[in-house]
Amino acid sequence: MEEEIDLRAYVLVLLKYWKWILGTTVAAAVVALVVSFLLPPTYEATALVAVTKPRYVMQFDPRIAPVESVSNAVIQPAYKAYPELATGDEVLQELLARLNPRPEKLETLRDLQEIVEAKSGADPSVIRLTVRYRDPEVAAHIANLWAEIFVRRANEIYGTEAQSQLQFYQQQLERARAELTAAEEALVEFQARNRESVLQNQLNSYRQMQADYLADQRQITYIIQDIQGLREQLSRQPADRPATLADQLTALFLQIKAFNAQASAPIQLQVDSAATLSEKSLPEQIAFLDDLAQVLEAKSAEIEARLAELEPRILALQEQLQEIYTEADRLTRARDVARETYMTLARKVEEARIAAEDASTGEVRLASQAAPPEKPASPRKLLNTAVAGVLGLMLAVFGAFVTEWWRSGMAQESGGAGE
Repeated sequence: MEEEIDLRAYVLVLLKYWKWILGTTVAAAVVALVVSFLLPPTYEATALVAVTKPRYVMQFDPRIAPVESVSNAVIQPAYKAYPELATGDEVLQELLARLNPRPEKLETLRDLQEIVEAKSGADPSVIRLTVRYRDPEVAAHIANLWAEIFVRRANEIYGTEAQSQLQFYQQQLERARAELTAAEEALVEFQARNRESVLQNQLNSYRQMQADYLADQRQITYIIQDIQGLREQLSRQPADRPATLADQLTALFLQIKAFNAQASAPIQLQVDSAATLSEKSLPEQIAFLDDLAQVLEAKSAEIEARLAELEPRILALQEQLQEIYTEADRLTRARDVARETYMTLARKVEEARIAAEDASTGEVRLASQAAPPEKPASPRKLLNTAVAGVLGLMLAVFGAFVTEWWRSGMAQESGGAGE
């Protein structure tokens, strides 16, 4: 069975020492009240500073964006940094230097740090600058001066970003302009010595000449094949038989065809009498065809030699043209890249210029000045009295139990010694 706690013993102790407990509680409350009346009053003045967001988010060219930016998101100001900046040594040193005449007991930076406090409000975009001092007018003056210094300093730190970006992009724009001018001048200089059309005309001429030679060679090949066919046909006939009119006409047509292969104007044949073509014998006709074939073969060999001479010329011209094409393409690409870079930076400079003008007023602004407080913030007499009374009560109760415990122990020791 668990032992039950007997509360009667504790109640008896409290009843036994109730006068002492009540006296201690009242004494502590009275002392706290007296001390609160004796302490000089402290007044609390608060100035409000608002951190505003940029009104416009411009992006003329999406290819250049801040590292901090996320898609379609507005960069949030560094709210947590502002309270620490407000209580920084540089801001407070300037505040202390501008307090002229300097208030009593505000001689050092540490003295000033003890009476100021900066913290974010319910909305993190609002910074509360609080000053506690014995004089309400002085407290309000220090708070307002502190807010003025803090606003200027914060805008100097966070507001110069737009100006620095503008200067950076302007420098890059000047560099891009110089590169674009150099690329354009290089392209103009290249066109002044560009022999593309001259070489292209020569190449076209050589190609046409090659095509004509190939066409003549092909036609000569067909004529030689026709001559060989006619000769085989004549060789199968009796040698003592005279050449017929048809054979002679065929040979004559082949000869004319061979001439037409090289002539600029075709030759036409008109036969008025059959007797003019019937005097050759069959062997003479075959010999004529052999001579004609040899002439055509010699002509084909000559054309082959000319084609061989044309080939390196055509290849050399193609090589020179390709070099010109490559250089022109390289210079054009360099000009296009330089122009695109210049246009991109020009749009970015305009964007940064507008952003810098928008940021000229600053993102940190004074939202509300501190008015001289009418009632002191401390000491809080009633609160101090109540807290002191509770502490005195707790101390008295604890002392009563300790005293009772000590007396009980002493009584037990005395009883044991008497026995």
